[in-house]
Amino acid sequence: MTDNLVDAQGISDFLQRLGRCYRHNGTVYLVGGSSLLLVLAKESTFDIDLKFEVPPEYHTEFIRCLRQVGRELKVPVEQASPDQFIPLPNGYQERRQFVGRFGNLEVFHFDFYSVALSKLHSGNEKDFADVIRMIRQGVIELPTLEIQFREILPRYENLLSADPESFQRKFVLFQEKVGNASDST
Repeated sequence: MTDNLVDAQGISDFLQRLGRCYRHNGTVYLVGGSSLLLVLAKESTFDIDLKFEVPPEYHTEFIRCLRQVGRELKVPVEQASPDQFIPLPNGYQERRQFVGRFGNLEVFHFDFYSVALSKLHSGNEKDFADVIRMIRQGVIELPTLEIQFREILPRYENLLSADPESFQRKFVLFQEKVGNASDST
């Protein structure tokens, strides 16, 4: 970790220390930039985004460990998950990918299709570029992403804070960018 950026070694160090601090069973999902850093060979990310599942009686201890390790390594840790922004596509649990075991914690990459859809929901250029890179490097496939989008859209429309038309426009814009990116390679 240099200049407040987290690299792959920084994520590994974080997970090792977290596994030593938290001594109970649990599951951690790497999400967003922290996950893509490992699979896309990106150089760095600004923080470690994660979702976790621990027994309720150990929730406070897990949060304490997250904060402690984050402070020790001087890295921001954010609790984040695609389900904060979009409905998750069917089968997302089965598409998680095992990263490793750190103490009693099993660590996975969150479903990459859910991550891609939440990035497209945000609609900024950096997120579009991440999803294009996910496709180019074979992490996800565009036809499957399109199927997942169509599957979640009716449930997305039921969210009070959702703007289905905006999400659809962003997805169409993304499809155009993928087409343009393919034309230029």
